[in-house]
Parts: sequence; C-alpha cells; structure tokens
Amino acid sequence: MNSNILANYANTPLGQIHYREIGSGPPIILLHESPISGQVYNAALPAIGKRARAISPDTPGYGASDPPPEPLTIAGYAERIALFINSLQLKKIALVGNHTGGSIAVQIAISHPEMVHSLIVIGCPLYEEEEVKERLDNYLEPFVLFANGSHLQWVWDRYKRIWGEDSPLDLIQLATTEFLRTGSRYDWAYQAAFKFDIAKVLPKITCPTLFLVTEGDILRNKNEAAVKLTPGAKGEVIDSPFGQLPARHPDIFAKKVFSFLEETGYL
Repeated sequence: MNSNILANYANTPLGQIHYREIGSGPPIILLHESPISGQVYNAALPAIGKRARAISPDTPGYGASDPPPEPLTIAGYAERIALFINSLQLKKIALVGNHTGGSIAVQIAISHPEMVHSLIVIGCPLYEEEEVKERLDNYLEPFVLFANGSHLQWVWDRYKRIWGEDSPLDLIQLATTEFLRTGSRYDWAYQAAFKFDIAKVLPKITCPTLFLVTEGDILRNKNEAAVKLTPGAKGEVIDSPFGQLPARHPDIFAKKVFSFLEETGYL
C-alpha cells in the first residue's frame, strides 16, 4: 500500500468503520464490491487523491470494520455508511460504488439526497427475478473449514474462476485473504445485494449519476437498463476484458471519475 495512504477507524453509533484515505479537497467516497474490502482501491486511491480527498471504507463486516450482529439489508449497510460519512463531518460528497458497493451507494443517494452531490456506479447489480433465484440457489456455496486446508484452495480457485485465470496474482491474493477474514459471513452482503430490488429505487435518484462498466465485467449487460431507469443518468463502457476497473486500471478509472465530476460541477 502507498505509504501516503492513511488508515484509521471512525466511531459510529453502530460500530467502528475502518477506512483508508489520501489527498485533500472535495471528498470522494469509494465503496467496494463483496466480499472483499476497501483495499481493492489501494491502487486507485493515490490517483483519485491527486484532486480530491479519496476515502475507501470497509463495508461493515468486511475488512477491519466491525461486523453487525446479524445479516443486513442494503438499507442497513447504507445506514451504517451514512453514519460513517457523518462521523467524518462531511456535508456533501461524491459517491462511487462497485457492484454491492453500487447498491449501497444508490440507497444512500435515495435515503440521504442532501448528502450526495454526484453518484458513480461501477457494474450495477440490476438483477431480474430469475437471476436472483439462481444466484441465491447456486452462487453462494457454504464456506466450510477443512483440516487439510482445502478451503484455502477453494477460495483461491473461486477468484481465478470468476475474475479470470490470467488475473494478476497480487489481486487474487488480496481477494482471497480478504474473503478469508469474513469466513462464514462472506455471503451476507451478497444476500443483501441479490435481494435488493434496485430497479424500484433507481427512478428515485435525483443527483447526477454515471453508470460505468468494463466490457468484461460480469454486470456489463446491466448498464443500459440502469441508465434508462435513472432520471438524467449517463452510461459509459470501458474497453477492457476484465472487471475490477479501479484495481486493474486505476488511471483510467480516475480519469473517468474526474471527467464526470467536472461535468457535474463537483470538481
């Protein structure tokens, strides 16, 4: 991790939130996908921090943030992240969310419109009813500890499968170790995202919104539909065969974020 990135904890009424930040100026909050942590933004934070105060919290129950006592809905995660934002005494923010982080960001924009100036969603989890059932039935395999350590190989193989066999080893290592920190709780935020009817809330968004995705993202085919459902939203597709845009292409990611936030008048 870049030595200029500062790690800290914020105290909220519902537990401590661990976060990383770099830079100064208008705050940009970066919410990560499940089931990893804000560390997935380590490569992007310095790029964003050149023009803004870049902040990447760990979703409650992931990374080093306190876990909730029971599984949450997306509204529950959004409530805790809003408390985190308030704990930093931030009044107006730009909010970026990737996959599950995108669902949480959308809910914050709906629940706290006074807080969010601009919104960027990377890979919108806009699932059809049939997809929700398939994911809940088949995607979330139980995490079981085995004496021979085969569960460690299982997590590694899982990311090689869903992120691509030729993914950088350091990225697979990050995803694997962060997954293992959550253990049997790994699926809590997944469950929340799959059950979140985002199609019903997208039309309620009032802030400028960009749906950003790569060609290789597993949610690539949701982008155009998300744009249509969201008043005044824009959509953009990056020519990359992989997902994980902030981690794999941090400079491109930062450029797209800056361009949109200049357009909305936030930067």
